[in-house]
Amino acid sequence: MFYAVDESQRRRGKAPHELAMINLLLFNLLIGVALLAGSMAAPDSLVARLKWPAVALPLALSLAVMAFTWVRAARAARGGPWFAAVHWRLTAARWRVLLLAYVVTAGVVSLAFLGGDGDTAAFEARIADLPPAMQAMERGKVTSQNMGAAIWARIGVVPLLLTVMALIMLESGALYQAGRGEVPDGLLKRFPPPADLTGYASLAERQAAAGE
Repeated sequence: MFYAVDESQRRRGKAPHELAMINLLLFNLLIGVALLAGSMAAPDSLVARLKWPAVALPLALSLAVMAFTWVRAARAARGGPWFAAVHWRLTAARWRVLLLAYVVTAGVVSLAFLGGDGDTAAFEARIADLPPAMQAMERGKVTSQNMGAAIWARIGVVPLLLTVMALIMLESGALYQAGRGEVPDGLLKRFPPPADLTGYASLAERQAAAGE
């Protein structure tokens, strides 16, 4: 439905979606890139050592954006223009999907830790007294475990990236809708408009009624 809301309210309705796009395109894509880069790097490389800080920083920023959105949505629900409040609630509800993707990705990536602790010096000390043939066998096992960890990391990033891409499309559409004074019909039952705010089935009807 379309509503005859002024430009100021449309800008306020676009704000949560603009913030969501920043979160998705910047912070969450960085998480995916860090996981993929770390899975392809040599275990003793700088990239591998910085992988988890590179994941943790954008993840913390993403969670901060989510928390801010939830607070703003709750505040908007208690008062303020209805149009902006509905769009804040729309974005806040979608963050639950991203949180679920985080849980799934974390669960899959955590399987990589089952292969060992990654402490090369400690491993070499443990096998120092073994015969050369046994040492080669143990090193082969570690190499296989490292490959398994890389595979799990690459599998784990898939649900995150798919979710991020889906949310980018949804938020892009919602941003466009907010700019036109539109609210998705599915939200109207849960968040009905004020009695004095008339809805229109099409943009042309709204523009005609508003004299635009």
